[in-house]
Amino acid sequence: MARNGAEIRRVSRPFMQADDRRAWIEFGATFLLFLLALITALNAIGTWLILIPAVLLTTATALRIYMIQHDCLHRAFFSTNRMNDILGTLISPIAMTPYQATRYIHNQHHAHVADLDRRDTFEIYVMTVKEWQEASWFRRLWYRAYRSPITLILVGPFVFWVILRRFPLVALKTGLGELLLHNVLFFLFNLAIWAYAGWAGIAVWYAAVYIACAGGALIPYCVHNFENVHWGVKPGLDFETAALEGSSVLDWGPLADLVTMNIAYHDLHHLYAKIPGYKLKAAHQALEDAGLIQSEKIGFIDSLKCLRWKLYDEDALKMVPFPRGPVAVTTPAE
Repeated sequence: MARNGAEIRRVSRPFMQADDRRAWIEFGATFLLFLLALITALNAIGTWLILIPAVLLTTATALRIYMIQHDCLHRAFFSTNRMNDILGTLISPIAMTPYQATRYIHNQHHAHVADLDRRDTFEIYVMTVKEWQEASWFRRLWYRAYRSPITLILVGPFVFWVILRRFPLVALKTGLGELLLHNVLFFLFNLAIWAYAGWAGIAVWYAAVYIACAGGALIPYCVHNFENVHWGVKPGLDFETAALEGSSVLDWGPLADLVTMNIAYHDLHHLYAKIPGYKLKAAHQALEDAGLIQSEKIGFIDSLKCLRWKLYDEDALKMVPFPRGPVAVTTPAE
């Protein structure tokens, strides 16, 4: 699709400047509401009519804190790198992920978005139809299990954030000291919950974490695994096309935008990650009003339907389901 990159940048540029006052308001309101919701939930153990909505509010605000850390990863939330790094580190126990290690991983994802030659940076791995046809029965079985909603939504995200994020191997590059600091803060945060409400309190917190993991995992899946996603290889794949056609917009409504700090406007986020989340929706609207971008928009029900897409068809340039019936395993010619 032909587009005016220079004009897109001109319209986007005013939104790329962080507003420190707005950032502190966004963080302060979110953090205070998180503390209020968590303490209410811990005090309401055994009183289900209060406990359930308090856990759900804890989930929503914890997910928003994760999104604030995500903005800090891009050093977009505040105007200075130092303030982004400090806040991103301090909220890492709630976001459930060490700051510097996650920053490195996430920047790799942005640098190689939609590049089939760098699927190691994809948040969710994908096989092509050709690779599926040539795969052994064991690899197909593994991939079916991996791409199952049970793995990708119900089990995998919780295991990933609660266990695997404690010791990411990339920390050997980004610094073991920062990882140690994160895990000390993580331990102290959990210790505080336990001291206040015992093991029941830990169960309440991880119930909120589980819901956030399952709900949050649907976002990276749907923004990069929709039917008409554009994936390719360089040098034919340019960054602008990769960002705007390799990502979608999740049309889940204003409440979802509020909770996720507008991360749903993902195509523009990948094009200009320096636009802070609290300005991203307005920037996207300005570009749409000017007729400069036409996003692939996916409603919530269609987002759930995206789970049926399993393989990328390089000939049809779209995601497809698993083929029905037996498919012969082909052996490359020697």
